[in-house]
Amino acid sequence: MKKFPYELYKIEWEDICSDSGWASDIEFDRMLVSYCISIGFIYKKNKDYVWIFSSYEIDNLGEITFGDRTVIPANNIKKMEKING
Repeated sequence: MKKFPYELYKIEWEDICSDSGWASDIEFDRMLVSYCISIGFIYKKNKDYVWIFSSYEIDNLGEITFGDRTVIPANNIKKMEKING
């Protein structure tokens, strides 16, 4: 069986936060973006995006299928930390 080619990372990133309800100016001033933490294997990345997955299956032929997939805009990423394993 071939070596598993993906590395595990903890990624901290910001995401849009929205609300369709009514709010006072005080409540609105407290509104911030969501600060997200994702843990996953880096599938691929380029200057614009990082693709990660958190679940996978390797069949008896060595083919990998991916689950729990996320694409994160690179500009939203605040920190990436490799998890040694």
